[in-house]
Order: sequence, then C-alpha cells, then structure tokens
Amino acid sequence: MDPQALSDTEFLAAVESAAYPGDRFGHREHLRLGWLCLKALGFEAGLERIRGLVRHYAMALGAAEKFHETMTRAWAERMQVALEETPACGAFEAFLTAHPELLDSKLLGRHYRKETLDSARARAGWVPPDLEPMPRRAEPQAPAGKRPGT
Repeated sequence: MDPQALSDTEFLAAVESAAYPGDRFGHREHLRLGWLCLKALGFEAGLERIRGLVRHYAMALGAAEKFHETMTRAWAERMQVALEETPACGAFEAFLTAHPELLDSKLLGRHYRKETLDSARARAGWVPPDLEPMPRRAEPQAPAGKRPGT
C-alpha cells in the first residue's frame, strides 16, 4: 500500500480498519483525518469522529496511551477555523496550500505551555489554552426560519 496514493475514501477506510501503516501516520496524516471528518460532519460531530478514529487506531496499534484529548481538540479547533476561512478548498492539498501554518507540528506551542500539554490532565480532558487564545471559529448557525432556543 502506498499511503500517499490513497484517495480520501481509501485513506479513511485504512485508518478505520487500522490497516494504515502506523509508522507512516504522522502529523500530516492526522491533519488529513481531521480535515476529512470536519469537512464532512462539521465541528461537533467531526470532533467526535476524530476522537473515535484516533482512539481506535491507537488501540489497534498497541499505543492507546498516545491519545491526547487537548491536542486532538485544539488541532480540530485550528482546522475548523481554517475550513471556515477557505470553504471552497475541495482538496486536502489545496487546503494545506491555503493554510501552511497547519503543517507546523509545533503550532500549539503558541497557545500552550509545554508543561500544560505534557500534563496528565491535558491528556485525559480538554484544557483551554494558557498562552495565546485559539482563533475563534464561527458560532453554529440556526436553521433558516428558526431562532436559537426556539
């Protein structure tokens, strides 16, 4: 299997079945997985899908301890903002070209102290940024003709 040659559907299926080579699943592949889930499902459902897939994949590879809730959500937040800024990017490579900062695996260091991200608390649950706030994503819109709360 040539991981780089996989279509989005094939890539997602390979991750779901844990057939994607673990030694080839790096930062870029995490971004691709997040992009696929968020683009298809929106933020809340997309984040849930990312969590489930990454946990399952890590467990299948015998690395369940690698799952990190704060990093997962923080990257999803950054990616969602980027998706909202460039909704017409229909291909992952075009998305990365429009948002090259996402390729920097150390990007969360702008938002979090190292000690915070290294903590058991951040690994197990969501911890908000303790340096610079995350870029704000759009608030969910109510369906046409409905007001929030009605």
